[in-house]
Amino acid sequence: MTIDIAAATPPETKRSYVLFSGGSFFGRVIKWVALTVITLGIYRFWAMTGLRRSLWSATHVEGDHLRYHGTGKELFIGFLIALAILIPFYALGFGLQFMGPIATLVGFAIMFVVGFLLTPYALFRRRRYLLTRTSWRGIRFHMQGSAWRYVGAWLFWTILSVITLGIAFPWRQAKLDRMLTEVSYFGNQQFSYSATAKDYFQALLIVYVISFFPAAILLLAAIFTGGKALAFLPVAFVLSMVLWPVAFAAIFRLQVRSTKIGDTSFESNISASKYYGAYIIHAVIVGVGVSIVGAIAGIAAFSMASSGLDQGLEGFESSMFSITFLPVFALYYGVLLFANMMVLQVMMFEWKMSSIVVFNAHSVKDAIASGDLENAVGMGLADTLDAGFEVV
Repeated sequence: MTIDIAAATPPETKRSYVLFSGGSFFGRVIKWVALTVITLGIYRFWAMTGLRRSLWSATHVEGDHLRYHGTGKELFIGFLIALAILIPFYALGFGLQFMGPIATLVGFAIMFVVGFLLTPYALFRRRRYLLTRTSWRGIRFHMQGSAWRYVGAWLFWTILSVITLGIAFPWRQAKLDRMLTEVSYFGNQQFSYSATAKDYFQALLIVYVISFFPAAILLLAAIFTGGKALAFLPVAFVLSMVLWPVAFAAIFRLQVRSTKIGDTSFESNISASKYYGAYIIHAVIVGVGVSIVGAIAGIAAFSMASSGLDQGLEGFESSMFSITFLPVFALYYGVLLFANMMVLQVMMFEWKMSSIVVFNAHSVKDAIASGDLENAVGMGLADTLDAGFEVV
């Protein structure tokens, strides 16, 4: 009897913490930003590869760190292929603008539909690429499933969310997150996902109560007030912007605890203060940086004014463009890129990873390598369509 009880007793849950030990990223980010600006954006493929490789290697679970196997070259090639796919559609849409108002509308419709259809496709392929370039203990992650099936679900639930003024959004997120997660694997170990629309609604409840529902009421009221109620709509918009960090933190915690790999589960204790902190720091860096760039532009413009005026109006405009505009634009782009990489990528990645606890990580030790590598075309499409310039 004692033996039976002992055999039926479940093994003790083993808890592991995700450790992040990346040192200072400041110097590396400065280098990546500088090279990206100098090369007119071409180096960004190598910059993002270097950033991911550094972040992955700084993330440790049970003494072993993640590895990133992607290269800047394959990202660049994927981007060129994506351009080859998109350019004919956008060239057609642009060309139709010179053939009358109806043709112009058709042209805009073509560009919108192509972008709308390819965005979810790019997001699916982008995730599959990142998983196949990530490994832990020599075993790669990978992803199966149909990208076009995901596109269909994304289109349906996105349109429904718009029609219902956001009410269907929790169902949308639950469906799409489940689709992405349940076709993901660590070797031959499949992921599972347990979150429901009710869970997402609870995570978003504060946003719905204070922002979404009042906004929907104002839109309906505008019909009976001749549009006067729309004057209060910016208030609901501002409230939603203020509250979204709370929802982001709640959704991230929900996504983490709803994900399992076999018997391995996860928890996150990240708070909304991390998101507020990141956005405030980002705003400060951008504000200070743009102010400095503006001051430099003003000084440069003032110093060129006299010589430009001596040469006449055309000489002045030429001086402003060649001497002031391009360097200022490069500095402006560099400030935005630095703020994005240093704060929204590095800091948020570290805070997210450091908040995660892994239960029974040893249960995947018997995982067997499987799955095929994904090409970089999806990443190229995501970059071209700006469908998500993020680390993960």
